[in-house]
Amino acid sequence: MTSKTHRTRSFRPSPALVIACVALFAALTGSAIAAGLGKNTVASRQIVNGSVRTADLQREVVKSGKIADGTVAAADLRSDSVQSDEIADEAVGSPEVATDALTAGDLAAASVTSSEVDDQSLGAVDLGPDSVGASELGAVTVRSKSEPINSGANGSITAQCAAGEQVLSGGGQPGHFGVEMTSSRPSGNGWLYQAKNNNAGNSTITAYAVCLG
Repeated sequence: MTSKTHRTRSFRPSPALVIACVALFAALTGSAIAAGLGKNTVASRQIVNGSVRTADLQREVVKSGKIADGTVAAADLRSDSVQSDEIADEAVGSPEVATDALTAGDLAAASVTSSEVDDQSLGAVDLGPDSVGASELGAVTVRSKSEPINSGANGSITAQCAAGEQVLSGGGQPGHFGVEMTSSRPSGNGWLYQAKNNNAGNSTITAYAVCLG
């Protein structure tokens, strides 16, 4: 009688098989969970931070009410993406404009008037050649003053411009030949004229100031 010995081989799964089964189970479970989600059941706490991208958002779903104040800076905007019709009237003031950011090409024709220019803010370098003519200047007025000068005496007289005027030039004139000019020059906001009367008789001298009003 022959006896037979039966051997039972034991089966041990390999590590790779175990990992593959776990991955398959996780994938099937995740799909089942996703398929079982109802509408509006996913809140922000279920979303991993940083996992939502621009491609996940529908067009025009993010409105100004969803954006915190002060969170959008110039670096977040595309070049030339903000046009004038997107800016509220009077929303942009001097503090929002960088120094030297605007040039003549950014200004509409005749948009800058005298009311927009500060007093004494323009100098000669800001004016183009022949840009200032007689029509841009105030009235020119000649102011004069006369006084007597005795024989053999020295005389001095000043013609003053009126308040609000600026002296441009001036001069003087004797009443007779023989009255010799000794000085003619600006003096304050007027013109000084000095002379000596070399005549035997008395005379007069007159000073003139050319004033811009």
